[in-house]
Amino acid sequence: MSEADVATKPVEAQPAEAVETQPVAEKPVEEKAEENGAAAAKDESATEPSAEKKDEASTKMIKTSAQIDRNDPRNNRKFDPSVREVSDDPEAIRKQVEFYFGDWNFPQDKFMWESCEGAENKPMPITTIHKFKRMRTFQPYSAVVAALRESKFLEVSGEEGEEVVKRKVAYKPMPASKAKSEAATVYVKGFGDETPETQFELEKFFGAHGDVKGIKLRRTNEGLFKGSVFVTFSDEENAQKFIALDPAPKWQDHDLKIMSKHAYCEEKSDLIRQGKLEPNSQGPKKFFEGRDGSKPRGRGGFKGNSDDWKKRREHDQKNGFRGGRGGRGGRGGRGGRGGRGGRDDRNGRDRRDEKPRSSNDVAPPTIKSASDAAPVDAAHGKRAREDDGVPEGAPAAKKVDVKEATA
Repeated sequence: MSEADVATKPVEAQPAEAVETQPVAEKPVEEKAEENGAAAAKDESATEPSAEKKDEASTKMIKTSAQIDRNDPRNNRKFDPSVREVSDDPEAIRKQVEFYFGDWNFPQDKFMWESCEGAENKPMPITTIHKFKRMRTFQPYSAVVAALRESKFLEVSGEEGEEVVKRKVAYKPMPASKAKSEAATVYVKGFGDETPETQFELEKFFGAHGDVKGIKLRRTNEGLFKGSVFVTFSDEENAQKFIALDPAPKWQDHDLKIMSKHAYCEEKSDLIRQGKLEPNSQGPKKFFEGRDGSKPRGRGGFKGNSDDWKKRREHDQKNGFRGGRGGRGGRGGRGGRGGRGGRDDRNGRDRRDEKPRSSNDVAPPTIKSASDAAPVDAAHGKRAREDDGVPEGAPAAKKVDVKEATA
C-alpha cells in the first residue's frame, strides 16, 4: 500500500500502496500508488481526452505544464513536509496520528494495515510513526508520546522509549463504508503544477469549505501531479453542498472544474465508449482492507472466465493444489481430485482471508512405487493412465502382462 499526498489532515509518503489523502502516513520504503479503476468505465487515471482540453481552453483554469522525469520518477513528486517549521503542538500531533489510524485512511493504507494486522489491532511502535515524513517536524519524541497519551481515540502503552500505540476500538470492516465514502467524494481540477507546499495549501483550501476526511492528489503512473484531486467529505450531504456553492470556489482567482466522483466516472465512461479516451490499465491497483486489486480473484483465486481452464490449472500448480477451483480442492496427490476446499476448509476458516502459503507449506508429492501400479481393466485389456498422479521423474509403473492378469 509512497508519498501519500493526501490532504485534510496532512498526508505523507507511505510504503507500498500509500493513500494520497489527508495526512496520509508516509512509509519508510514504498510510496502510495494512485488509485486506478479496474473497469474501463471506472478508470480514473486515464489519459486526458481532447474534449476535456477544449473545455479547459474556454475557462480561466490553470493547466499543468510539468514534464515527467522518466529517469528518476522520484523527482515527479514535489511534496516536501520539511518546509514546515518544527513544532511540539499536541493538537497537531494527535490530529496527524489519529488520521493514520482513522477509518478513512487505515483500510486504504497498506503499511498501516499490515503493521497493525488490520482488524487484529496490533500495537505499532511510536518510533516507527515518528519516522514518517510528516511526523519528523514534530519534536522532540517525548512531545509526541505525551500528546498521544491524551488521545481519546488511541491507546499508548510500553516502556519509556519503546512506547507503542493502537486504536482503543479495533477497526471493523463495514460492507457499505466504501460506497458511502465514494458518494461523499468530489472531483476537483485546476490546481496547476505541484510545489513542495501544494499539499498543505490544498488542506487549508478545502478545510475552509467543510469537514474533510481526506484529499487524494491524482497522479500519473510516474507520480506526476495531474492538477486534480479527489476530496472526501464527512458525508454525501457536505459533498453536495460544496458542489452547489455559488459562486463556485476558485483557486488563486482561477476557475475550477468541480463535480461528484460518480459524475466524473460517468463522463470518463462515455468518452471511453466513444473511443475518445484510452483507459489506463498500467497502474497499480488500489489497496483496501487487506485486499489488493492486482491480486487474482474468483475461482481458486483466479479472475477469469470459467472456461479458461489452462490459467486456472497454472494457478493450481503454483499454489500446490491447495484449495483451488472454488468448491473442490483441485487435483492433488494420490487420490485424484482432493477433498472440498474452496472458500472454507474443514476448520471453518475462510481461505480467502488467509495469507499466501510459502513454498514450505506445500506438501511434497507422493512417489508411487511399482506396487502402486494402476489397476487393469480386464474387460478391455487396458490399464488406467500410467502418468496419472505420478510426478515427473518418477520411475515408470511396472508393466503388467494382460494375459497373465486375466488367466
